[in-house]
Amino acid sequence: MIVFGIGAALFTVAEPVRDAIGERITVDSMIAANVLFYLILFAPLILLSLLLGLLGRHQVLRAGESPLGWLALGLAIGAGGLTTCVIYAWLNASLHQVPIEPTAEHHLILSAAIVLLGVAAEEFLFRGWLLGAVQDMLGSSLAVLLSAIAFSGFHWWAGGATADVVSLANLMLGGLWFGLLAERSGGIVAPMAAHFAWNASESIGFGLDPNPGVDELGALTNFDLTGLRMWGGSDEGLNASIAMTLVLAALIIPLLPAFSRRMASVESSSR
Repeated sequence: MIVFGIGAALFTVAEPVRDAIGERITVDSMIAANVLFYLILFAPLILLSLLLGLLGRHQVLRAGESPLGWLALGLAIGAGGLTTCVIYAWLNASLHQVPIEPTAEHHLILSAAIVLLGVAAEEFLFRGWLLGAVQDMLGSSLAVLLSAIAFSGFHWWAGGATADVVSLANLMLGGLWFGLLAERSGGIVAPMAAHFAWNASESIGFGLDPNPGVDELGALTNFDLTGLRMWGGSDEGLNASIAMTLVLAALIIPLLPAFSRRMASVESSSR
C-alpha cells in the first residue's frame, strides 16, 4: 500500500508541486539553482527511505559484511565499468575531446557531493528499504528483480530517460547490478560505491553528462559522444548505448547465484 501510495503521489502531486515551487523560487546563479534542484529532489527521498525503514522495521543503513573491502571493490568496478564503456565508444570513433573553456568555473567537490547525494537517495530507497522489504515477503531473486523495475521506472519518470529500448534495458540492468551487489555484500556500501564511482566518472571524470557539453559545476575533462546512437551519439550519451549494455551484462553475470554455484562446483572438483 505504501508503494502504490508513493507511486500515485508522484504521478498526481509531484508535477503541480514542482510548478508551484518553480514559480516562487528564483536564483541568479546557475550553480545555486543546480544545488537547490538536487536538494529538493533527493533530500526528501532520503528522509522517506529512513521513515519507511522505521515503519517496516527494516535496517536501511546496513553496511553489510567487510564494508571497507566492498567499498574499495565497488569504487573499482564502478569506475572501471564506466571507463570500459568509454573505450568501446572510442574504438567505434564516437568519442571526441573538446577543450574546456579557460574561464569556466570548476566546483568539482560540490559536484561530487551532489553525485553522492543522488546516489545515497536512490540506494537508500531501492536497495536499503525496498529490496529488504520485498525480500522478506518474496525472496531474494524477486526482490532484486522488483527493485530493479522500480529503479528503472523512477529514472524513466523523474530522470528524463526516453522510452528507447536500449536506454530502458540499461536502466534495468543497472538496477539488477546494484541489487545483486547489495544481496551479495549484505548491505548498501557496495552498490553505493559502485553507483557513485560510475556516475562521478561519467560526469566529473570524462564530462560525458550532459552530452554534448559539460555540467555547470565543471569536469576534469570534456568528451563528447557523436555518431551512431548505439555507441552514445545522442542526448542520452552512454545511457542509450549498447556499450553500456555489454559492460553491465558482464558485471552482472559473476553475481548471479547460478554462476556462483557453478564456479564453486568447478573449484571443488578441481581440488
